Amino acid sequence: MKKAIKLLSAIMIFSLILNGQEHNQTTDSKREVLNGHTFQSLSHFKTSFISTHLKAHIGFGSTPVLKIKGIFIDEIEILAFEGKVAFVDVGVQYQQRFTPWLAMYLNGTMAGRIGTDLSTIVADGVNTLTGFRIGWLIRIKQSKKLNLSANIHVANVTGNFMNVSQYIDDLINENPNASLTKKIPTMVLDIGLNGAYAFNPTWGIQFFGDFAYGESFERGRSQGYYSIGISGEVDFKPKYNIPVGLALGYVTTTDPESISADSGRSNIFLGKIGYSASKEFELGLQFSYFDVNLRSVEQETYVSKAMLMLKFFF
Repeated sequence: MKKAIKLLSAIMIFSLILNGQEHNQTTDSKREVLNGHTFQSLSHFKTSFISTHLKAHIGFGSTPVLKIKGIFIDEIEILAFEGKVAFVDVGVQYQQRFTPWLAMYLNGTMAGRIGTDLSTIVADGVNTLTGFRIGWLIRIKQSKKLNLSANIHVANVTGNFMNVSQYIDDLINENPNASLTKKIPTMVLDIGLNGAYAFNPTWGIQFFGDFAYGESFERGRSQGYYSIGISGEVDFKPKYNIPVGLALGYVTTTDPESISADSGRSNIFLGKIGYSASKEFELGLQFSYFDVNLRSVEQETYVSKAMLMLKFFF
């Protein structure tokens, strides 16, 4: 897998030298437009458009008050707490267009999960995932209303896990490998299909499907991950001259970086309001709601998150 990322990096650098920077397609707007409809960006969704852009986001969310199970010693439970768990993620992506059908993208992310007070930090620990991706976006088809592309990238994701309650439990059980912190690097190869369709200047949809395979956060084991999503959106600017776009989306995923936990499948519901009048940048506020399986919590857990998103087109 490490050889694959070195080869992919060398090919991309070679392409940069050969192709240089090419200007974006000649249009009044540099944004992602089909049939007069300006599309919104959503987290978890990869763009299907071959464009040059810089995108950044920052998000923050939390669970409701949770009951976190403690440690049992002679059938007596200790270190049981109630509290909230906070989720935060930050990401930056740069995509460079080489030709009308080919682009390269670089992506860096950091996602974290931490208790909001000392008791939940002790119970659930401090968990972070940092990732870097390098890959290609290849156009398959473009018409007046439809844009379809494929992506392939290599991702390096490192998990840093600190679990105080698990450490205490291991000490009590005399585990010789007891450790307060764990750092686990992984390498994953991802392929996907991304699309956008504009019914008219007001209404449009976006969709994607991804499959990734590589190392998991359990040492010595490989695993496959998938993500599938669809969104519908409306832009009020063309018909009503109101510079506002709205989007609603749904994603189902097993990707641990998407939900800051390696805990099986999660269902993510997305809603976004964005500014649609600019031809050179995109600004929006996204809200998401998803379920996540936290190993320290007995009950099913839901997270509410808000995210600020900014995207510049060149």
